[in-house]
Amino acid sequence: MENEQKKKSKIQLIIIILLALLVIFFIIDKIQQKNRTEEIIVQLDESNTEKQNISNEMKELLVQYDDLRTNNDTLNEKLVSEQTKIKELIDELKYVKSTNSTKIKEYKKELGTLRKIMRSYVVQIDSLYTKNKELIKENAQVKNEYRIVMSENQDLSSERDSLAGTVKKASELKTMNLTASGINQRGKNTNRISKLDKIKVCFTIDENVIALKGEKWVYLRIAKPDKYVLVETDADLFSFEGKEIAYSAKRMVKYDGEVMDMCIYWKKSEMLHAGLYYVDVFADGSLIGTTAFTLN
Repeated sequence: MENEQKKKSKIQLIIIILLALLVIFFIIDKIQQKNRTEEIIVQLDESNTEKQNISNEMKELLVQYDDLRTNNDTLNEKLVSEQTKIKELIDELKYVKSTNSTKIKEYKKELGTLRKIMRSYVVQIDSLYTKNKELIKENAQVKNEYRIVMSENQDLSSERDSLAGTVKKASELKTMNLTASGINQRGKNTNRISKLDKIKVCFTIDENVIALKGEKWVYLRIAKPDKYVLVETDADLFSFEGKEIAYSAKRMVKYDGEVMDMCIYWKKSEMLHAGLYYVDVFADGSLIGTTAFTLN
């Protein structure tokens, strides 16, 4: 009887121990689940924060691209294209789950690429700004030199008038019926900048039997409403009154002293603005004709 009681007590002890172990196991598992849940919550919060940060930085890039706008239409088109790409990425990011860390990392990497692209545009714009300042300075210098030349030419005109009949005066070429207008791609006249393909300048070189005969260059200068001359390259220069000044277009002609009709064309290669354009024609180192026309 006593042995049975001891055996029963032993069994009860084992059961108690097993129950205790089971309780301890459940407690530990519960703690681990809680810890895992907290870790998931922290990771989710971090993912949400990172996702929002990426979205905010992309929106900041959009604003920065607005600040990069210039007067260069080609560059502006590229900036707008990059802005469109950023807007699409922002919209896509809205539908990415915060738990999708792989996808979020891809967008973070894309954000880095977008920053590099924007920095490259900043470098280009700085370069264009520096070049533009140099061109403005150069144009201002040419403009000032041209004004000086025109002023000197006016003085010389008075002197030439008093020396009418001299060989020098008599040998200078002169133009008649000098006209200038814009033409479209079909060759029809237009004064609308949006349709303009070329500027056409036509005139007649008057008969001059004592002028130098043979091949000679005829130079055309077209000044915009702001008085800056339209030029293709910085090397497009010719001599006038001892100075090198820019020209817009030129044409070689063979002059034999007889009346000659001719036209010179300037192909549109830069942005034009509405207003009054000034045209000067030069040959043999002399100004032989002047006119003006309006573009809308």
